[in-house]
Amino acid sequence: MNQNSQPIRCLVVDDEMPARQAICRQIEKYCPHFQIVQTASSAAEAYQLIRDLAPEVVFLDIQMPHESGLELLDRFKDRSFYVVFCTTYHEYAVEALRKRAFDYLLKPVDGKDLIACAKQITHKLRVQPEEETPKPGGRRVELITSGQRHFVRHADILYVEASGSYSTLYLETGKRITVSKNLKRIAEMLQDPLFKRVHNSFLVRLASVQTFNHRRGVLQLPNGKEVPVAVRKREEVRQELIQLMVNEAPESERNLAAEDQGAFEKP
Repeated sequence: MNQNSQPIRCLVVDDEMPARQAICRQIEKYCPHFQIVQTASSAAEAYQLIRDLAPEVVFLDIQMPHESGLELLDRFKDRSFYVVFCTTYHEYAVEALRKRAFDYLLKPVDGKDLIACAKQITHKLRVQPEEETPKPGGRRVELITSGQRHFVRHADILYVEASGSYSTLYLETGKRITVSKNLKRIAEMLQDPLFKRVHNSFLVRLASVQTFNHRRGVLQLPNGKEVPVAVRKREEVRQELIQLMVNEAPESERNLAAEDQGAFEKP
C-alpha cells in the first residue's frame, strides 16, 4: 500500500462518553481517511494507549479529573504525534500553543474546522513527510567535559550562563553541564535562532520563557530562574517572543496568538 493511501491513525481522549462519541462520529463523517484506533476516558488510560499504539494524531480534551490534557503532554518529552485539543474552554488556547498543539477546536466542533485541521495534518504526514513530520529527539549539541561526551537536545536547554571562559548549560531536568567555552562559542555550536543572547552573561532558549517583565528586564524560566535582559535588547527580545508564539501556532490559531500576548507585553 502506498504511504499516501494509508489511513491516519488517531486516538480520541475525553472523560465524558457523549463527547467521545460525538468527536468519533465527526471524524468518521468528515475525515474518512482518519482511522480511530482507540478511545480513552482519562489521561492515565491515554498515556498507556499512546505508548502501546503509537497513534499519529491525538484528539485531546483539556479538563479531565485527576490529570488534565495539558499535564498528560508534559509526560511526553519527545512527542512524535500531533495533538488536536477539543475543549469547551477558550482560555486555554495560549497554553495549548505553548504545548505545541497542532490545533485547538472548540466544542461543539464545527465540521468545517475539523476538515481544515484534518487537511493540514494529512498534508504534513502524507504529502511532505520528510520535510515536515516531527522528528523524535530533535537537534543535539555535543559537549565534552572531563573526557565525557554529552549529547544534549536543544529542546532540553533552558539557558546558558557564562563565567569568564566557562559556560554552564542549565537543562530542564535540573542537570547542569559546565564546559570550557565562552558564550559566543556555545551560540556558534548551537546555530539555532531559538537561542538568544539576551545579556553578556546569558543565552536563553526563547521557547522556554514563561513571562517577560519588560520594565524590570527579567525573563522568568520554568525552573524559577530570573534571567536579566540588557536594556538595549529588551524591545527586541519582546518582539521575538511574540513572533515565536505566532509562528508556532497552527494557521487557525495565529490571530489568537497574535492578540493574546499578555505574558510578554510591557507592564
